[in-house]
Amino acid sequence: MFEDRLIEIEKLAQAAGLKPFDTYFEVIPLDIMHEIAAYGLPTRAQHWSYGKVYNHHKIHGEMGLSKIYEIVLNNDPCYAFLLDTNDEIENLLVGAHVLAHSDFFRNNVYFDGTNRNMVNEAVDHARRIDEYIERYGLERVEHLMDMGFALDRHLDSHKGLNRKRYPERQVVEKEVVRGAYADLFGEDGLSLGTAVIGEKLPPHAEKDVLWFLANYAPVEEWEKDVLEIIREEAYYFYPQFETKVLNEGWASFWHAELLNRYVDLSPKETIEFARLHAGVVTPGSPMQLNPYYLGYKILVDIKERWDASYAAGEAKLDGWGKLFEVRATENDISFLSNYLTPELAGELKLLTYGYADEEDADEEDIEIKSREYDEIIRQLLAPRYNYGAPKIVITEVERGELHLRHEKGSLGDLDQRYAEKTLGYLYELWKAPIYLETTQDDKRVKFFFGPNGLRVEAGIGLPALSVASMAA
Repeated sequence: MFEDRLIEIEKLAQAAGLKPFDTYFEVIPLDIMHEIAAYGLPTRAQHWSYGKVYNHHKIHGEMGLSKIYEIVLNNDPCYAFLLDTNDEIENLLVGAHVLAHSDFFRNNVYFDGTNRNMVNEAVDHARRIDEYIERYGLERVEHLMDMGFALDRHLDSHKGLNRKRYPERQVVEKEVVRGAYADLFGEDGLSLGTAVIGEKLPPHAEKDVLWFLANYAPVEEWEKDVLEIIREEAYYFYPQFETKVLNEGWASFWHAELLNRYVDLSPKETIEFARLHAGVVTPGSPMQLNPYYLGYKILVDIKERWDASYAAGEAKLDGWGKLFEVRATENDISFLSNYLTPELAGELKLLTYGYADEEDADEEDIEIKSREYDEIIRQLLAPRYNYGAPKIVITEVERGELHLRHEKGSLGDLDQRYAEKTLGYLYELWKAPIYLETTQDDKRVKFFFGPNGLRVEAGIGLPALSVASMAA
């Protein structure tokens, strides 16, 4: 019965213009749901951090603070997991929600080129890492994975997953174009000269830290393989990070639309559906905005505005056409920048908040900072840049030492505790001193990590900073 109803929902989705992957549903118990949520995939290489996430989901679920209704994977075919304790109406809503996610994975440009077979490849990754654990020991492999996970968000999405090493150092002949009036002085327009390729490492500022380390750090082949596995899986999850609000908004919009079009809901199911939908798109907790709610509200507003403009002859696309265009071309940064209007921000009563005294922060001493539209947009976008990580680039290798630069952006100053731990990992992998240049309070600062741990050097003329240390 449920399977037949889900087939009807899928037909409604296709008739409405959704184009999901072939989607397979599996009903599973809560403990398995928590495992998949913790790992991000049905099978993945073991690591202690997944157990930490599992316990978080389990405890929050048992305390009634949250409930995982479904998990859907970017894969072709698409796999979705439904909770066996869900009522039928819950799973109908969730099924519609899943189909919209599957459509989004398949048709949004930011998922182009993602691994559509990661469900199976992650199994192979897990097998290889299990072999390394058996050969080198759990402690050594997990420590290497700790280092990889500390760096796995420092990627370069523009260059992508598959890259070649930089060209090796070589001197090559090249044609040199002489000046426009060389012939007046009896010179030919072209002559042969020489150029050195691959002299500087890296030849340009390098964002993809894991790629650089896997290719140029003095690590063993199995260590290189582990780092590349972590990097590959980080690339797989990256588009989900950069489209969270739009993706969840799209799925929420369509589960509401499809269930409203489905004529075979009983009166009791209709009421329960309305209650469930309201729970999904609730504004959120007092301290955190619900991405489902924000994405859903913006999409509803887009449809209404473009329908009105189309009816008035002011737009080429009606509301439906515009929604599908947004689904295909936007990520969260462009979606929020282009479509969260000042009017909608006011209607949703959005605001920014923070500690009343930034110098002496007290968790209970919170105040409204701004209701200004520009500040709201800035705060919404800030954590969505650069995979949510500080922008760190490798600038050069000098006398074997690795030099990095922190390009200060929306996330502000580096946290020295995290910087120390991460630089320690870099030192272990690179096996030579590490330099990181940054700014603190608009003053240039250099972190140095060597055999004796961390040293912090203030810029010339600046007051000295406190020094922390950590054993290598």
